Amino acid sequence: MRSGNMMLLVVAVVAVGIFALPSTISLFAGQHTWYNLTGNQSVPCEKCHADVANEMGALIGPHTGETGFQRMKCGFCHRTFPIEDEDINQTYKEYEYTYGSVGDAVTDVTPGKESHAASTVPCMYCHSGYEYGGAYSGYPEYKDMPHDIYLPCSGCHGVVHGGVFYDSSDVETNECVMCHGNRDTYEIYEIPPAGGFGLTAEENDTGELAAHKAFIERSIEDQSMEDANEACIACHTHIPVKINWTHRYSLEFNCTPEFEELPPTHFNVTDWSINGTYNITVYGWRNGTGDTNITGWPGSYP
Repeated sequence: MRSGNMMLLVVAVVAVGIFALPSTISLFAGQHTWYNLTGNQSVPCEKCHADVANEMGALIGPHTGETGFQRMKCGFCHRTFPIEDEDINQTYKEYEYTYGSVGDAVTDVTPGKESHAASTVPCMYCHSGYEYGGAYSGYPEYKDMPHDIYLPCSGCHGVVHGGVFYDSSDVETNECVMCHGNRDTYEIYEIPPAGGFGLTAEENDTGELAAHKAFIERSIEDQSMEDANEACIACHTHIPVKINWTHRYSLEFNCTPEFEELPPTHFNVTDWSINGTYNITVYGWRNGTGDTNITGWPGSYP
């Protein structure tokens, strides 16, 4: 009986060794090897944010290969670079990082301040520029000629954006063209500004007739996200949006004939008034449809 118990114990120990020990070893394996962060190397964000990487790779969009080249790297938005435009920098600050400050040696960054590895950045940081559409070479004699992709970009532009991007002579690996290139036309494009709200550097951007201007302004005031990012995400991504609307219920006015002729052809419209309100809750999913619950006064929604 004792030998049987001993055999059972041996089997249990072997089973633990087979199933438990490899998991224990794998738990600690790799924790003393380090990523090479020299040059343009960085920690792979996808290591922890695999779900975001999958979402970015699922569709073709403005930041996911719409130009015909690769999707933008995480650092394009979340480890952002200095913008050369002084007018824009007056509104949207430059970002510094505790270690490996973008574009410069770490000399004026206080540990514990700013950001360590990534930042939450306003969408307007990149979408506030002066120009958009096809760019030009910059030489007056070629003003009417498109600026075709010509590599390396640094041959004419030197070190831009703090020198944080990889500017190769290969169009497939050049990071500049991920934002500024167009594979269909092989032209260089400026990043489009989010104009129409009076928030960009565009001279004619007043926002006077923008129906959604109040939405943008309240988003800027709200501290849930940076700047107007709540509105940018609500409109431009597939994230669900739930809105509680308060609408005017009815419009009334008096309409009387201007002349005594019959039948009347001209009318005077006077005494405009708005009567009552009704509330409607709209919760739309990705395709813009969803259930609506409508209540209000005076009576049901027609």
